[in-house]
Amino acid sequence: MRYIRPENRAQYVMLNTLDDLVPSEHQVRLIDMVIDQMVNANPEQFGIECDETDPGRPGFAPQTMLKLFLYGYLISCRASRKLETETKRNIELIWLLGTLSPDHWVIAQYRRVHGDHIKAATKLFRQFLRDHGYIKGECVAVDGTKLKANARRDMLTAEKIERRLEHLDEQLAEYLDKFAENDLRDDLAEELDSLDGNVSVDCHLADKIIALQKQIEKLTAHKETLASSGKTYLSPTDPEASLMKTLDGKVPGYNVQSVVDDAYHMIAATEVLTEQEDHAALPLMVQSLQDDLGMSPKIVAADTGYYTPDLIQQVETKTHATCYIPPPKKKDDPISFSYNASTNSYTCSAGQSLVLHSRNKLRRNSRADVYRGTQCTDCQLRSQCTASPQGRSVHRYHNQDWRDKYRERMKSKVSKVFVDLRKTMVEHPFGTIKLIGGKLPLLLRGKLKVITEVSLYATAYNFKRLLNCSAWDNLNDQVASYSWKLA
Repeated sequence: MRYIRPENRAQYVMLNTLDDLVPSEHQVRLIDMVIDQMVNANPEQFGIECDETDPGRPGFAPQTMLKLFLYGYLISCRASRKLETETKRNIELIWLLGTLSPDHWVIAQYRRVHGDHIKAATKLFRQFLRDHGYIKGECVAVDGTKLKANARRDMLTAEKIERRLEHLDEQLAEYLDKFAENDLRDDLAEELDSLDGNVSVDCHLADKIIALQKQIEKLTAHKETLASSGKTYLSPTDPEASLMKTLDGKVPGYNVQSVVDDAYHMIAATEVLTEQEDHAALPLMVQSLQDDLGMSPKIVAADTGYYTPDLIQQVETKTHATCYIPPPKKKDDPISFSYNASTNSYTCSAGQSLVLHSRNKLRRNSRADVYRGTQCTDCQLRSQCTASPQGRSVHRYHNQDWRDKYRERMKSKVSKVFVDLRKTMVEHPFGTIKLIGGKLPLLLRGKLKVITEVSLYATAYNFKRLLNCSAWDNLNDQVASYSWKLA
């Protein structure tokens, strides 16, 4: 049988130019054009300096680093050492960077220090998508996901910190007693200065004491941070991370929120929260969309986790949007209640009255008036209604009329359509991001740096979607003719 044989490696060949090795419609060509246009149009925003008299070796330009990160996140290569390796062997990346190969320390340092460059590039790219109709801002979906922080699962509590401090204090006392036995406790500094590099028992004890004191100081700082934050758990590796409930159990992490547009399923806005619950994030995400892109959506869809009636009413009143957020299902109650506005009282299905008992009670972060039954003692339905010796109570919120109308609205067929549509809009981006990030999607620590990394994920996702949504010639013309000046 005949086979196709490889060429002789020792034979001379005619080499092509670097530009011939990359197809004319490859994604790296669009990355190259987009980043160059961004940075050239906003030199001050990206810190471009052209002073050739500066001493020392020149650094890498922002264009080079931004191209490297965008390409890396597109191909699921995020670690600085892996990115450095790719710059030496990946033909596409060699073409994109013009044979430049930053060191892994330089790559990691840029991502940590220049988060403002990455956020500016993210905002500019979203403005480009908005101005060309890829983000329309009329119908959006809001959702959140928990991303594990770059931290160990071992979380500190106040009790753990106290136990460790007690143990360290005992060890420290033990080492100091040994010094006292040698009559060196008061002359520790002079003894260490006179050692002249000679290792002795006392030197080892001094090193252990110093190490213990550093541990005590660190734990004491964690104790103060835990007390001031109001949290019950603290990650010693990333103190800003919170304990999040995920499919892998409870882990230190961040709550990443996104707004996805209905037109092309582009990510229009992102935020990073340290709170596990989503219920308070709805106004924040709508405001983030307005601040970044100047858009006020007409329709906002989200899941039950965002159902906070006061905040939904606030969003609808402020932005004139219509929210489709399904309320949680109520437990079956054999007793029904009807409100009588003329008498300001409730009547239960047994015909008994519930009269106003107290006003402005705080319940689930909302203000409500409490109505209580006056004839519950002898009621035949008491066993099915309440076990309280004071009788059955009903809370009427100050915006109860609006709440009742909202629940009726959510029973309509139109509402069910938007509730189902939300799943097709917002679930896919998070699935793609987690596929790119793998088991540990976050490499940076601290909320501000996590925001930087989430911006990279969102930009890479939008770029990938853009390549699938439009023809190459059209994209090329749009990028070349667009005004990339940051608004």
